[in-house]
Amino acid sequence: MRTLVKIGIGVVALLVLAWLFVSTLRDTIAEPYDVDDSAFSGWTLVSRPPSPGALVGLGLRPPQRLSPGLFDELFARTMASLTTPGDSLLPVVLSGELQGDLGLVLPAEEMLAAAREAGLEGVALRPVCMAVKREPFMGRTREFFFVVVDAPELVAFRAQLSTMAAERGVPDALNDPTFEFVLPVAASDAEFDTWWPLVVDRETDCQAPVE
Repeated sequence: MRTLVKIGIGVVALLVLAWLFVSTLRDTIAEPYDVDDSAFSGWTLVSRPPSPGALVGLGLRPPQRLSPGLFDELFARTMASLTTPGDSLLPVVLSGELQGDLGLVLPAEEMLAAAREAGLEGVALRPVCMAVKREPFMGRTREFFFVVVDAPELVAFRAQLSTMAAERGVPDALNDPTFEFVLPVAASDAEFDTWWPLVVDRETDCQAPVE
């Protein structure tokens, strides 16, 4: 009888320790990311011709210190084996959106010039949260971590490009209401482009605020 009691006490103790560990980990992951405001302004515009497997047609590159800092803090919280994007860009227009007629009527050079004229390199982006998407893949779980940002100026610019495209014979382009502006930070594999089209649910995907 005493042996059973001891076993029961041991099991309860292990369960309590496991609960405390999970609770502490959850609290740590949910703590706000503290980022210097200056890191979310002064981004550099980048444009590329559409090509298979590419993610960004027109994007914004953050200051050099931002992405490594976010990755280091993310790794410290999760201790997961993750990889970073080869070139960390916030997509404004996806390469996949420029396949076909849209890429012909909106050449990369013209989009870049229009973006500069619209002052996108001077926009102050407003970070919302560090978010994660997960999906099952070949018996394991793929993960994709990214920062969601609010940027009315980018929304307006996509609408401007949509109007330009319609005037040139390609209607209903770049008007997806679910399109979110996100900065890729890390993933469980290097296939970052496979997460798009990306539909973000801020209620369920956001893990921690970015302040």
